[in-house]
Amino acid sequence: MCLICIELDKSGMTFREGRRALGEMREKLDAKHVEEVEAKLDEAEQAENRKTPAP
Repeated sequence: MCLICIELDKSGMTFREGRRALGEMREKLDAKHVEEVEAKLDEAEQAENRKTPAP
């Protein structure tokens, strides 16, 4: 498990921070894990959008 996953799991990082970090770490991670991280980030973004009411 990478730092992004760990921080997302314990809510220590927002999906925006995670996307920024993934951009920096993408080359160092296995392609399969990048897909997993992107899926986690998508889930985190959707969860955040459900919490925030539409204007």
